[in-house]
Amino acid sequence: MQQRRFVVLSIFTVIVTLAFIILTQEDDFAIIISEKGLLRQNESIPHFFHNEEDVKYEFLAYKKKPGWHFVKYPCNYQCNVSGVEVTVNYSTNPSDITGKDVVLFRTGPFELHEWEELQYYRTPGQIWIFVTQEPASIVPRLLPPKIYRHTTYNWSFTFHSTSDIYGAYGWYTPFSTKTTSSKLIRNWYQEKSEFAAWISSRHCEGLGWDRTRFVLDLRKHVPIDMYGKCGNLSLSRNDSMAEKVIQKYKFHLSLENSCCSEYLSEKFWNALQNWKSVPIVIGGTKEEYVRLAPPNSFIHADDFPSIEALARHLHTVATNEKVFNSYFEWHQKGTVDQLSFRFRHPVFKEGACKVVEKLQQLHTKYSEYTFDPYSTSWFGSCYKCGEHHWIQRYNFLWKRTIFQDDWQDNRTLYLLDGK
Repeated sequence: MQQRRFVVLSIFTVIVTLAFIILTQEDDFAIIISEKGLLRQNESIPHFFHNEEDVKYEFLAYKKKPGWHFVKYPCNYQCNVSGVEVTVNYSTNPSDITGKDVVLFRTGPFELHEWEELQYYRTPGQIWIFVTQEPASIVPRLLPPKIYRHTTYNWSFTFHSTSDIYGAYGWYTPFSTKTTSSKLIRNWYQEKSEFAAWISSRHCEGLGWDRTRFVLDLRKHVPIDMYGKCGNLSLSRNDSMAEKVIQKYKFHLSLENSCCSEYLSEKFWNALQNWKSVPIVIGGTKEEYVRLAPPNSFIHADDFPSIEALARHLHTVATNEKVFNSYFEWHQKGTVDQLSFRFRHPVFKEGACKVVEKLQQLHTKYSEYTFDPYSTSWFGSCYKCGEHHWIQRYNFLWKRTIFQDDWQDNRTLYLLDGK
């Protein structure tokens, strides 16, 4: 009888002890069994154990080739403003993320079992950042499976204004006071001897739409010189010499590889700042160009009912000195700036220190999953190029990136025919 009481008492003690541990450790990550039979962490909000004494962070760039923008790993940086040291390393092994402060996700694809492993090896308090300078339709491989939709990325680091860490390609800043300085007044018409240029060496076959065929069709109506692998002309590798060639053109075709919200890449900002030409654009919506670009600085192809109408307008602008110069009046109202790629990628010192600044700004040890890659501000923000039928015919077989809740695997980019 005494032995039985001892066994019962022992069992009771164990149960009470386990209950106490669970109740007092409710903030810790529990380990559960996934549907695939693999271990993964639960969906609690991760802790971020930052305090003012932190002077060093460890970042890991996951599954991107070591030559990510020619960076040699490991990288050791000293952030001058905060006085914090940062080490950025690289790995393709999920277990290597354990213990790192920040994990940078830049490329895919990831299989479901890999996401499971990453979740398993994730350290409580670890920040996962979705990093890209490409539009949403180009990087669907960074989408996590549906079960991890709301428990994967803490922050985003993209060109979009809704990003947690903003890395815009360029921006327009109006002057604080009106000025008519003679230094800002030039006869741009007299400086331009050539008609239009297009420079492209990537995605010649097209991604969201067939921009090469668009250029070839427009070329039937107006003269366009095509540079790069997508064309038949080449430029000097000397930047200053190449820039002098491009600056002779009145127009530059700034055609994005996809039509997604706020995707105004370096093609557009280079035309305004470096090449001093009038960009002909297809990419973001007309409203976004109006909101983000200098006033009356570009020609949106979708403003015209046909490619012939667009060509006629270009002829009018190119042959009328007053009209052409009107596209440069914004130089008297503001200025255009571009952000170096070193500030737009967190494997460089400048980009890594932007992440550090974000970490230092946290006033709590908690960091929520604030970035939903399936949201309408990201993967739901891509659309068919153009409202007019003549532009829409350059699109491939998809109308809009749409995601449905009943998909078994939401990582797939479905291409719809618009029916």
